[in-house]
Amino acid sequence: MLETIENYIIAWASWLWGPPMLVVLSVIGVYFTVRLRGLQFTHFFRSAKLTFISKKEAGEGNITPLQALYSALGGVIGNANIAGPATAIALGGPGAILWMWIASAVGMVIVYAETLLAMKNRERSADGTYSGGPMYYIQKILKLRWLAVLFAIAMGSKTLIATATIQSNSVSLAAETATGIPMIAACFILAFLTWLVIVGGIKSIAKALGKITPAMVGIYLTAGIVVIVFNIGSLFEAFKLIFESAFTYKGASGGFAGASVMMAIRYGVARGFYSNEAGTGSNPIMFSTAKTDNPKEQSLIGMFGVFIDTVVGTITGLTILITGVWDSGLTSTALTTEAFADVFSGAGGYIMLISSFLFGYSTLIAWCFYGEQCFAYVWGDKIKIFFRWAFCIAIVFGFIRVEALWSVGDLLNGFTILTNLVALIFLVKYVFRDSFTVPDKLL
Repeated sequence: MLETIENYIIAWASWLWGPPMLVVLSVIGVYFTVRLRGLQFTHFFRSAKLTFISKKEAGEGNITPLQALYSALGGVIGNANIAGPATAIALGGPGAILWMWIASAVGMVIVYAETLLAMKNRERSADGTYSGGPMYYIQKILKLRWLAVLFAIAMGSKTLIATATIQSNSVSLAAETATGIPMIAACFILAFLTWLVIVGGIKSIAKALGKITPAMVGIYLTAGIVVIVFNIGSLFEAFKLIFESAFTYKGASGGFAGASVMMAIRYGVARGFYSNEAGTGSNPIMFSTAKTDNPKEQSLIGMFGVFIDTVVGTITGLTILITGVWDSGLTSTALTTEAFADVFSGAGGYIMLISSFLFGYSTLIAWCFYGEQCFAYVWGDKIKIFFRWAFCIAIVFGFIRVEALWSVGDLLNGFTILTNLVALIFLVKYVFRDSFTVPDKLL
């Protein structure tokens, strides 16, 4: 009986995260792009300028705009940036990278919209933390408190059930493979390190991620660029392969049997959205804590974060293609490790271990905050300390891989995305108003 239930859960999760979710995300992303006049393109350079040129923060909030970006990126840039593009290429062919870029382009405008709404409807909690996210704009504008509560419970539960164990499992498995450290020991260490940061709340989280995020991105991008430079003669062919394979059937020898255009679209779009988390409502929760008197500018910074995430995933994809290992029959992190080993030999595994640890660690820190904010919306600030303990205990159990629990997490995540996207459709008029008809200084 239990096995039958598990099979049903896995089957439903696989179906939901197949064509149905991809169609919904893509259609809404394109609709928002048209409705908001291609804002992610017309305001791209402004968003980059706001991100990289620091300015003195003004307005109410808990952390600086740059700290908010680093903290949000800490939650977005995870092991999916290592395994995701590799899996997309292995299952969908090199053309999946182009579709990943397209998914990220439409994902940028979704993140902009949900962040702007969250910033405009955030509240100051009793403990001084500024709180925002889909649950707040669903309640305040749509007046659907019951739906906001369901959203918050689903996201908080998903964080506790899936995020804690998945990231812990990935990191501990990498540690055991590279160093021989037992997975359960690695999980305990990871749980302890996570507790050291999250116990201090948002300011402690922002301070830690403000250091971890730039370091982890810098290490990974530097190593990836070195691989590309050592194979620079094949760079043009790699890009040619991406564009040709995105629209034509591409076969290959070895373990890769060939992929159709539809497979390239499916896996490219899926990995793109899964990596940048557009539509989940997670990024806005973090950005709502930023000190700013201009919600539009903070939303543009949040939008540019999707681009940064895409750059990290692109480096992964290019290293795999440029080294020629993409048709080796490997997949996921193993395929990325093989690409790095082309230049770094045995050290490639240690680069993956360090990257996997930092990516997973930052994700855990950020997502614990998202989960506690969701539960606090429903049950008040006192629940936060209990959630932090429960989250760290869940990390310890990352050495056990229970497929059904992962699928439950996918179903809960699917519910939050669909709820948030439906709300955004009804609220896009407010995003348009605040983006084009109201001067920035009045936002």
